[in-house]
Amino acid sequence: MATIALIWELGSDYGHIGRFLPIALELKARGHRPVMILRDISRADEMLGRHGIEYLQAPLWLPPVQGLPPPINFTESLFLFGFLQPGGLLSVLRAWRALLALLKPDLLIFDHAPTALLASRGLGLPRLVTGNSFAVPPRRTPLPLYEWWNPKAGAPQRELDCEERLLRNANHALSALGAPPMTCVADLYDVDVTHITGAPELDVYGPRDAACYVGAINALDQGVEPRWPAGPARRVFAYLKPRYMHFDAVVTALARLDASVLVFAPGLARQNMLRLQAANLAFSTEPLRMRSVREQVEMAVCHAGGMVDVMLQAGRPVFLLPMQMEQTMTSRRVEEVGCGLFHIAQQGPKELEKGLKRVFGTPAYAERALAYQQRNANFTQAFAMERMIGSCEALLANAAR
Repeated sequence: MATIALIWELGSDYGHIGRFLPIALELKARGHRPVMILRDISRADEMLGRHGIEYLQAPLWLPPVQGLPPPINFTESLFLFGFLQPGGLLSVLRAWRALLALLKPDLLIFDHAPTALLASRGLGLPRLVTGNSFAVPPRRTPLPLYEWWNPKAGAPQRELDCEERLLRNANHALSALGAPPMTCVADLYDVDVTHITGAPELDVYGPRDAACYVGAINALDQGVEPRWPAGPARRVFAYLKPRYMHFDAVVTALARLDASVLVFAPGLARQNMLRLQAANLAFSTEPLRMRSVREQVEMAVCHAGGMVDVMLQAGRPVFLLPMQMEQTMTSRRVEEVGCGLFHIAQQGPKELEKGLKRVFGTPAYAERALAYQQRNANFTQAFAMERMIGSCEALLANAAR
């Protein structure tokens, strides 16, 4: 039996746990001991407890970093999570190493966990990096820009300066640990195996080596069966964050559609549910079984996280409401392939309703979503799981030899 650590460090919500869960369950079924090391354990027992999956709290950088301009690439984003301060970074790395020494894992799997990756450098453990394309930046120097669509986004000297500063800080900490230095920031992702859980068409940085892609992995069968409100035959699902600045406006616009609408908005106060519900619109207070939801809907509305893969794998168009850079990058890729539209919050609620109605009322979006599904038919979850588990077993076998 091998102990396998599945590590999530950056990002919010629970898509990372949902991606890890099928992997952990299959590893457990094969006699291994999967242990998740998680950024957020607030719902871990709810999601993992009944499966008997162990979990631990990840060491995290907590102090807010202020005074920096908005990051233009992943290198600058890392400055927000300890890479700006060599002494603080070393503290987090030592905590990671202490945790790994206690756990004694035989294999490390990382999903959006750059500090843990740095801490594991030189330990001699087999390492696998996975996650969506944003969490696995291409190995270029400097790392690519976020706003690839903006001709004014580039700042060559700034990119080089940030590359050098992060490299200097990281190598200072690595030297204190007796670990091998990096020659560039991209060396952070120099691991044994890389599996991007997505398809090339939606890679936020643009397509790369086809062998990297395995397709999306999600916990599709967790949650309750959907209960749709009575009304029109067409169905729309929305996964919304109550903190979204136009939350009321988008729910009101959904209620105006000639559709039966089901909304999952975790954390929404009951009085707001009662205020916003309508004859054709209901809220679910529990997570839903997404395999059923995507089979029953004609379109989905979300913030451009993992729900995009869930829906496009089933050929369903999407209307997207990005709230941060990663979601904006994903939204632009979706709009490029013609499977939906996105709305930038600064445009205001009137434009939001126009975009929503356009996707709902234009058959071409559904047709292009089905075409996307057919083009990427090989990227099934079964294929992704086969590749992922096969890589884990091969890495364990090589380490044993």
